[in-house]
Amino acid sequence: MDTLSVVSSSPLRLPRVAWKSVVDSACDALRDAIVRGAFAPGEQLVEQRIASSLSVSRGTAREALRRLRDEGFATGAPNRGIFVRELTLDDVIDLYNVRAGIEGVAVRICARLRRPTASLRELIDEMDACAGRGDVGGVSDAELAFHAEVCRLSGNEHLAGTFRSIAALTRLAFSGEYAAYSSLTAVGAEHLPLVEAIESGDEEHAVQTLIAHMDIALTLRQAQVGFHWPDGAVIGEHLVAVAGVATHEAAG
Repeated sequence: MDTLSVVSSSPLRLPRVAWKSVVDSACDALRDAIVRGAFAPGEQLVEQRIASSLSVSRGTAREALRRLRDEGFATGAPNRGIFVRELTLDDVIDLYNVRAGIEGVAVRICARLRRPTASLRELIDEMDACAGRGDVGGVSDAELAFHAEVCRLSGNEHLAGTFRSIAALTRLAFSGEYAAYSSLTAVGAEHLPLVEAIESGDEEHAVQTLIAHMDIALTLRQAQVGFHWPDGAVIGEHLVAVAGVATHEAAG
């Protein structure tokens, strides 16, 4: 008997596909509540109150809180208390420096190769639709998906994978910025220039447009904490430096 036939007819040992568990649902609900601002940064997430609010067992609530901690949305430990993670201005600057390096290369590649941008425009439409109905969590999901899609469109799986590794903290940073907007509709509008820059095929313009986009976020964040940049300082100058190094290496 042909060996290949024997192998191909053997039963596959694949894991069972499970329905979404109650823990998954509880974790999703808590994550969305944090993004919407239902919990303040630094606020304690009390297991018993969470369980009662979600109509789940304390064990389920405990596991959901553990997952949030592992994802970066919360800090602490069950025996000491779980708290909503509070990102400082330095945290956000460090995070955006990393994003500038990753996404700076991604937008350069997308512009150079004239990647199709229909999916990016669809995500902007989704941001606008969610903003129109006051769905803060939906805006956050669409904005995160937009930046992940930029990395995916580059065709570099390492860039896309690295972005996924910081996705949770990026989403948490977004939630802190939304409170500073007079209207959520501004979120989608701020992404359109980046799409147009990619479509132009001008790599340098695309990178600088990305940095300008991130500068807006840092400006909102520094206004929230009452921090004022020194006279003559360029907001986001560290982002420009980091992105410049990364994109120069990519171009070489």
